[in-house]
Amino acid sequence: MNSIYNSEDIEKRIQDVFNGMSEKRRVHTEGVMAEAKRLAAIYGADEEKAWIAAKCHDFFRGKEIDNLNTLVKKYGLPDKYLDNANLAHGKLAAEFLKRELGITDQEIIDAVSYHTTGRSGMSLLEKIVFIADAIEPGRDYPGVDEIRRIVDKDIDKACLMSLEGTIKHLKDAGVPDDAIDRDTIEAAEFLKSAEKEKLMTSKEMADLAVTTLDAKKGRDITLIDIAEKSSFADYLVLATGGSNRQVAALTDDVEEAFAKAGQFPKSIEGKNGTGWVLMDLGDIIVNIFDEDTRNKYSIEKVWGDCPITRFTEE
Repeated sequence: MNSIYNSEDIEKRIQDVFNGMSEKRRVHTEGVMAEAKRLAAIYGADEEKAWIAAKCHDFFRGKEIDNLNTLVKKYGLPDKYLDNANLAHGKLAAEFLKRELGITDQEIIDAVSYHTTGRSGMSLLEKIVFIADAIEPGRDYPGVDEIRRIVDKDIDKACLMSLEGTIKHLKDAGVPDDAIDRDTIEAAEFLKSAEKEKLMTSKEMADLAVTTLDAKKGRDITLIDIAEKSSFADYLVLATGGSNRQVAALTDDVEEAFAKAGQFPKSIEGKNGTGWVLMDLGDIIVNIFDEDTRNKYSIEKVWGDCPITRFTEE
């Protein structure tokens, strides 16, 4: 018997509730379960806990509002959950796991409770279930593909993107600021503050790009300080690859190095073998050329009145 369940019949009872869900809700839940388990493996969380929390997160989704209201009162939840199925269903599922099934693992309880809203200081398991619910394969809304692209590299950033998207959607729908759930607001503020602490300075970013390109045998690496002359960036980093294949490889190496540092390009242009890849990383722009294209455009001459540092090959 698994200790998470605390008794031999709890797993069966969970399965019975799951089997009683509508087909649409089961399909969604199965998608969340698979994604939660996958993310748990990536981030080193407990895969079984992620699986169980994901399986139980929507037990009360789709229930009649009168039934939900009855349970809100029975479990002594705040009145704000009355007539509010969207916010109530996660809280009720968490109470059901505790009171009716006897599950005492607080990580699972919290992951179920906050899967809709998030909260300040979410645990890793909470983040996993929250974002798995937002990006499971059945989800289709503006921005979801970008969140999916980010989530394997930076789950905090993915959660923040989802929260900010939710807040924007509510505001665009005319929901007043004071009517948006405080847990959602505070979760976004917490993650935004954490993101700021992780941000590199523009010089640190430039140095990382130069170091990466140098380690991967980029040629003619050049750093141009354009901060005094430009409003769009602080530094340009230039490098040459010996072929289109090396240009592509250098691009991938730089993107991977920045992903490990929690930084992601706003855009990457020219990946289709044009001889010039431009990576917009906000405060720095990384340009990787083949030799002919670099000679043709002579970027150093365009910014010739700016401080230029050339890194010669040993």
